[in-house]
Amino acid sequence: MKIAICDDEAAVSDVTKSLLQQWAIHQSISLSVHCYENGDALILAQKSECFDLIFLDVLMPLLNGIDTAKELRRQNQNVPIIFLTSSKEFAFDSYEVKALQYLLKPVSPNQLWSIMNDFIALIKNQKEIFVARTSDGFCKITLEDTNYLEAQNKSVLVFPHNGTSIEIRELFSRCEEIFALEQGFFRCHRSYIINLNFVNQFTKNSVTMTDGTTLPISRNRFLAFKESYFTYMFE
Repeated sequence: MKIAICDDEAAVSDVTKSLLQQWAIHQSISLSVHCYENGDALILAQKSECFDLIFLDVLMPLLNGIDTAKELRRQNQNVPIIFLTSSKEFAFDSYEVKALQYLLKPVSPNQLWSIMNDFIALIKNQKEIFVARTSDGFCKITLEDTNYLEAQNKSVLVFPHNGTSIEIRELFSRCEEIFALEQGFFRCHRSYIINLNFVNQFTKNSVTMTDGTTLPISRNRFLAFKESYFTYMFE
């Protein structure tokens, strides 16, 4: 999980970061936290980074937290935002930019950890989303709607169940970690990862998806594929 903290007070960022790291250790969650001193720095970073959650101070010089959030939303950034504030008077403004929550300063460990537990519960109830790099930015890919993936020379083609293919700039090995068996996927060939939910039929040499696409199965992967398919589909 990648989290950004944007606050002009370094002490607040340090405390919040430390509490988040303590929570992550207790929850056995891999976490990286990036701190920014102003809204402009955060907006610039968000163009190349992909944050799962942002803690954003409301009162900052130059670009305040509310205006920073508005700019993120204007750029079609739907990343969840939690406002850091010393007063509840900004709660109404937080609704305007669809903030997830607001956290009162000084940051309380119990309050922060409770908010993080609620956040984890929220994302577990949502569809699994993979935010992938493209040639001109990022795109969101819904795992359960993905039919299969095909490795190219320096990119990966993602074929949704309904719709046109998307070219992403990701390593195929990285995609294999995301589109894993636990999510209903299997790497049937060095160049293909398939969604087991969309398998229509298969032989020792190939698999036919529900849209009629036929893809190869590597000889040394067939037995593992067969076992994984029946285990996943009938568990």
